[in-house]
Amino acid sequence: MKVQQDVMVGTPLTGKPTEDTLIDALRGCQHAQELKALEQRLAQVGDAPPLFDWICELLVKRRLSRVLAAKLLLQLHQP
Repeated sequence: MKVQQDVMVGTPLTGKPTEDTLIDALRGCQHAQELKALEQRLAQVGDAPPLFDWICELLVKRRLSRVLAAKLLLQLHQP
């Protein structure tokens, strides 16, 4: 699982990742800088929604815990 997290965070994206891949990458983000880098990489993919929206959608679907989603959303809004 660690390899999949590293792949999502460190390599260029060729298309919209699956929800499972994104969830693994989000769980692997230990610092706000990693999350911001992931957000920038996803912004370069034409058919991927903004990371904020995607996290909210995963929260509504109960694919992410409230604690993790709150932590990630807070980190996204910090300058």
